[in-house]
Amino acid sequence: MAVDKCVKCGADIPKGATFCPACGAPKVADKPTSPPQPVAPAPAPAPQPVQKAPSSIPDMMNSIFTETNIYVMMFLGILLAAIGGIILLFTFGTVAQIGGVLNSLGFVFISVFLLFGGLVNKSYDKYIRVGMIISGALSLTWTLSWVA
Repeated sequence: MAVDKCVKCGADIPKGATFCPACGAPKVADKPTSPPQPVAPAPAPAPQPVQKAPSSIPDMMNSIFTETNIYVMMFLGILLAAIGGIILLFTFGTVAQIGGVLNSLGFVFISVFLLFGGLVNKSYDKYIRVGMIISGALSLTWTLSWVA
């Protein structure tokens, strides 16, 4: 016959008994519980880096002419130039003038982001940057002379 030990006095408690025959303490569950472990506080969330506003013109230019922005604005410029060119090709009058404005605006986007992207973005190879600067300057000059 299996016996358990009383947690209060250490006397033997028969298997079916609910109280200790020696001290009268209630029998604890068959599996002794371990003392409660202290709960560690939840870790504080990691502080998020604070983005500071650009403090100077070069910082502002670096934040505007990032590689991603150059790609996005080049795509938008090509899209605007293409839409404007299609409108110019198939319409007349005022609508054609709107197409001309869209076409010119697209080329200005392309030119400005090529020119300033080449000047500001130091992550590109120097020959790529020179090509961006030259093509941006030529395209901007051509676009502005055509508009004027």
